[in-house]
Amino acid sequence: MNTTIGEYRSQVRQFIADRRPAGQWYDGIRVPRDPETERAVRRWYADLFTAGYMGGSWPAEYGGHPGHTPQHDATVMEEIVRARAPRPIDQVMLAAHLIITFGTPAQKDRYLPRIRSAEDIWCQLLSEPSVGSDLARLTTKATRQSDGTFRVDGQKVWTTDGQWSQMGVLLARTDPDAARPHAGLTMFVVDMATPGIDVRPIREMTGSDEFCEVYFDGAVLPADSVLGGLNQGWAVANSGLASERAYVGANAVMLELLFDDLVELARTVELPDGAAIDDPVVREDLADFQARVAAVQHIARDAVDKLARGTDTPSDGMIAKLAYTELNVALCRYAITLASSGRLRPDGVELNDRWQQAFLWSRALTISGGSSEIVRNVLATQLLALPRSW
Repeated sequence: MNTTIGEYRSQVRQFIADRRPAGQWYDGIRVPRDPETERAVRRWYADLFTAGYMGGSWPAEYGGHPGHTPQHDATVMEEIVRARAPRPIDQVMLAAHLIITFGTPAQKDRYLPRIRSAEDIWCQLLSEPSVGSDLARLTTKATRQSDGTFRVDGQKVWTTDGQWSQMGVLLARTDPDAARPHAGLTMFVVDMATPGIDVRPIREMTGSDEFCEVYFDGAVLPADSVLGGLNQGWAVANSGLASERAYVGANAVMLELLFDDLVELARTVELPDGAAIDDPVVREDLADFQARVAAVQHIARDAVDKLARGTDTPSDGMIAKLAYTELNVALCRYAITLASSGRLRPDGVELNDRWQQAFLWSRALTISGGSSEIVRNVLATQLLALPRSW
């Protein structure tokens, strides 16, 4: 690419303005509510791929572009978030990364074009009811049959977008006698229409149903559904989770939007002595949040810069993720408290509804991709070389 990042950002911004689906899109309510919305979202994803704004880093034979860097990926994500447009589905991009990195030529030829056309939405089949952060101890079994196929039995939970996904990546136990728990795991590609797979959406307190339970009852997967080699699933899964670091820059933009929304909320809340924005305590709180947002933005952008230079470490993304999600919770909690401390003007009702949605969803972000507690433990042992406490 011969354009500067600034020029590229302007191009992306104009493309989003011209092509984005109508309506407002927020974390926690991303599942299409009707067939028309689903068609619009799929067209949006396909347009992003066709324009090269998604999949630009893929191999050229599958639609990638020479010179496309992690900075270009980060720029696209930042501008999509800034426009409050539908974000690329994390698990679809993770599946693409796994297929490109570990897939056979036949798997790449079969699955990557259908991801680019948005014909196939993908989900992750990783977490289980008693296994969240410690995936190595999952119990879903994939038993090899005499004809080379695999019979899968078990249950997955917290599967995002499972109800409208055509495909999934499944981590299952193929060697129950392995010396170490993580040594006996295999990653599979799964057709979600396979007999024996039952997807049950979970109604959340947000009113949405982004997450699903998925039951496997004798589902048979073909031999060529193995992704990355038999009993090599742990390395495949870790590679996929690491690939998410490219998008931490978008979180910096989200914090910027949240802070702007918080200032606007303060203008619409009437306290006994006037608008909340004029209250000295509220103004001090806002100044404190502004400084904290700036600090986390610096952390996130530093992580993106290191990724672009090839000097990144696993801890960079974890630090950025921890800082963002914890500050996000603090902003949402403060907004809800502020809105309930006075009288809300009519022009602030829609904004308050958005804050309520953000508040309900904020805790989920401290869990997905590694809970804050687990991230702290990992940073303590791997970055600070502290002894294990568990």
